[in-house]
Amino acid sequence: MKIRSTPTIIVSLFIFFGLAISASADSMKIAVATTCPEKDAAISQQAGRTPFFLFFDDKGNFLETVENPSMDQSRNAGPNAALFLADKGVTLVIAGDFGSKMREALEEHHIQYVKKTGAAYNAVQTIIQNR
Repeated sequence: MKIRSTPTIIVSLFIFFGLAISASADSMKIAVATTCPEKDAAISQQAGRTPFFLFFDDKGNFLETVENPSMDQSRNAGPNAALFLADKGVTLVIAGDFGSKMREALEEHHIQYVKKTGAAYNAVQTIIQNR
């Protein structure tokens, strides 16, 4: 049996982890603030107090719908929603509008945001095609 040398193993590990990191850097998880739980629901005007977030992968595939846990909060709904989205691994949020506190919180978590109207699924597909 032939045993590999330590430098070969180290180089192999660097290549493996380098590819894994670059692959994850290219992946995107998109959240869309919506008024209903269906993937073709209308985009909500309020990001922080939206009733639902729809999640899509970087290819535009619908993943899941989650009720917004911050929807009924009397204060800091936007920053709390941003934290929720960060915990879910979101890299881009789509909504009709974003309050200043939510924009600031999204930026702190390195989450991009885009203002869009129309159907959630269509907006995601447009963004992916224009990427």
